[in-house]
Amino acid sequence: MQIVFNREAAEQLRSRYTVLDLEKFDVEGKVLETFCVVPAEKLAFMDLTKLQEQKDNHQEFVLALQEKNWQQVIAMQDKVHGSFGGELDTFYDEIVSRSNSHTAI
Repeated sequence: MQIVFNREAAEQLRSRYTVLDLEKFDVEGKVLETFCVVPAEKLAFMDLTKLQEQKDNHQEFVLALQEKNWQQVIAMQDKVHGSFGGELDTFYDEIVSRSNSHTAI
């Protein structure tokens, strides 16, 4: 997975690649948005309807993360894990791990 740290660059890449939103970070009062480019080989044999479903599930997961809706993040875990050929599984695992620490409080 390649990470992109610039919305403008990510938007340009979207016309040729599958680009997904990841996290937003506050860096010295400025919002840093991150995106990932999913390698084509991870999508080569995927049905296009399945790809759209995976993109929708991913977006729902990221929205729950942005809203700090930790229960929804955990609930989405099974829907997103393994998507995109497993390319984002470490991202999903890290976010779910953080979510578990927030819901345990």
